[in-house]
Amino acid sequence: MNSINKSDNLIKILDSNDNSFGEQLELLLAFDPQHNKLLFEKVESIINKIKIKGDDALLEYSSKFDNYSVSSVTELEVSKKSLQDAYSSISFAERSALNTAADRIYKYHENQELKSYSYLDEYGSQISMRVLPIEKVGIYVPGGTAAYPSSVLMNAIPARVANVKEIVMVVPSPGGILNPMVLAAAHLAGVSKVFKLGGAHAIAALAFGTKIVPKVDKIVGPGNSYVAEAKKQVFGMVGIDMVAGPSEILVVCDGKTNPDWVALDLFSQAEHDESAQAILVSTDRNFISKVHSSMQNLLPKMDRKSVIAKSLKDRGALIYVDNLTEACSLANRIAPEHLELSVENSQSWSKLITNAGSLFLGRYSSESLGDYCAGPNHVLPTSGSARFSSGLSVYDFKKRISVIAVSEEGADVLGRVASTLANGEKLSAHALAAEYRMKNHFSSKV
Repeated sequence: MNSINKSDNLIKILDSNDNSFGEQLELLLAFDPQHNKLLFEKVESIINKIKIKGDDALLEYSSKFDNYSVSSVTELEVSKKSLQDAYSSISFAERSALNTAADRIYKYHENQELKSYSYLDEYGSQISMRVLPIEKVGIYVPGGTAAYPSSVLMNAIPARVANVKEIVMVVPSPGGILNPMVLAAAHLAGVSKVFKLGGAHAIAALAFGTKIVPKVDKIVGPGNSYVAEAKKQVFGMVGIDMVAGPSEILVVCDGKTNPDWVALDLFSQAEHDESAQAILVSTDRNFISKVHSSMQNLLPKMDRKSVIAKSLKDRGALIYVDNLTEACSLANRIAPEHLELSVENSQSWSKLITNAGSLFLGRYSSESLGDYCAGPNHVLPTSGSARFSSGLSVYDFKKRISVIAVSEEGADVLGRVASTLANGEKLSAHALAAEYRMKNHFSSKV
């Protein structure tokens, strides 16, 4: 590592032993695109226009942002036959890949159980919880600069497993063209309706409904900064999964993994977005030098090399630490979206990890497998939010209703408790509502 210039033009080189490491790390992790006043105002304007003009505004924005015009808003909806035709039109290899991925995603999510329960307390009162699916869900699938059939599967399948009645998908269609694998994935995942809509206006349409786009109860799925801001602004009128930031990967390595593998794992997230973050933490200085060399050699061969280079230069880092305990502590501090433990005895070291969107254990667990076909969901918390939130799951498509059926004895005993607490809070109506149901209570008291 000593041969690498710490101000290297490709990526930052950091050492946890440097006195300024804490400050350097904070600068590296500092990223908050959401506090953008201009973005807020633009999205607010789009949302308000959809609320007022509905489908007419959708036509206007589709022409403006997707660069194609339609004569009727009905042309924005993709027919079920088009989905079936797209599934039939793709190659055998593509169909097989979609089916394999879908089967694995179904299998993983079918193990996520959230059950209703009921019990009788000591007074004969029945206390229970009902678990019900959300009725209508909107899924946003990115589609501006690339196509993401995997996002269709990851968002729609857990909703299907949760028995959501109606799944409404929106996806941008630059020039009016949709990727057939995206449509095929929608067919395979059982999406109810598909609309050629993207951006903030698509989120607003799902949140408020128009004549053609159904109003949904919750919106899930990643998107650009306009989509993220729109989800923030409509939250409360509808539910949302999370406000997703740029992609992140943190690789912890003991120096014994093929450096090309690690370099490509870092590239795999950096190629998503110039604001994506790719970090390697290693206990081996010489290995950091090898990964750096691999990155230099491999970068020119990448299709999205300019995006990768910008991401690595602005937000990437190769970090030396003294030992794996320190590496795991640093990983918890960063709380990355994706965390690879490319080390010996990775299962044991994983016990030290408390903050990560998704964990990849061992040298063969490439993050890209998680993106497509391992089974767990790839819609994950970013920007350190893995400290308090989790990836998309069946639980996100369920709602819970508590049910209380109090017995006569329970009303008498619990009424005394409630009355005491309510009077302590100076809420007399609360107290009396409980007291009126108690034995030996006389309404003439009031």
